[in-house]
Amino acid sequence: MFLTSKRLEERAEGLETLRKIYSEKDKSLIVHYSCESFVTNHGKTPRVTSICIRFLESAQTKSFSIHLQAQFDKMDFNNLTDQDYDKLEKKVLSDFYEFAENHKKYNWIHWNMRNSNFGFEAISNRYKILDGKPFIIDEDRRYDFPRILTKIYTHKYEEDNPDGRLLNLANRNSIDTRDALKGKDEALAFDNKQYLELHKSTLRKLDIIDYIIERTYKNQLIVIAKKKDIYGYTIPGIIEIVKNNWILLGIWTILIYILGAASEPIFQRLFGTAS
Repeated sequence: MFLTSKRLEERAEGLETLRKIYSEKDKSLIVHYSCESFVTNHGKTPRVTSICIRFLESAQTKSFSIHLQAQFDKMDFNNLTDQDYDKLEKKVLSDFYEFAENHKKYNWIHWNMRNSNFGFEAISNRYKILDGKPFIIDEDRRYDFPRILTKIYTHKYEEDNPDGRLLNLANRNSIDTRDALKGKDEALAFDNKQYLELHKSTLRKLDIIDYIIERTYKNQLIVIAKKKDIYGYTIPGIIEIVKNNWILLGIWTILIYILGAASEPIFQRLFGTAS
């Protein structure tokens, strides 16, 4: 009973965080980025190739990428030296951190951007390596959406294989994954200097995260976790299951009506007043 009660408390925390984000929708951003593979770069901090940010309320998108910056600077991004890469990447990160500082009071919603391999810290480290001074986004304004999903649906909301939880969840919910590259394909695209493809992949994943957030808020997200795992076996958990399933709610309402109608004569005989 303790475990299932804790499960409902955890779910309530996740739902409350989601409600908070939506109550501040005009001050919430979704962020995602692409980078060099952190598996095959021989221990170096992965180079950042593209960062995309979407305003949750307006869906307007801001992009920072090496391929765009190369065009701004009239450079051929198919023939860049390491020095060219450093110059372009530093400008990309400089613009990103200027944007971040201008939006420091916003909520930053992300997908697993939480460590030095892939995340805010990894981006910060790259900028430091390029002699930049990163602006630090407050940790209490960073919202890792997979952690919110775990609180709402448990960690069983989706499987890792074959394409990672983000793309698997998108496919399960019929969300368009066109242009979204898998992790190994992103690494290959970087090696092949296909920066436009990486940028398109980042934008598509931003779309996917946006759709997942919206469907979660509307209680329309399809997950593979079982109801018993999501709600537990407590009476409140069973009530939650019924409330979130219109068929069960209809059956429950009919049963209550039948029981009420059947018991009415009994109550009248037991407690009815004499005429």
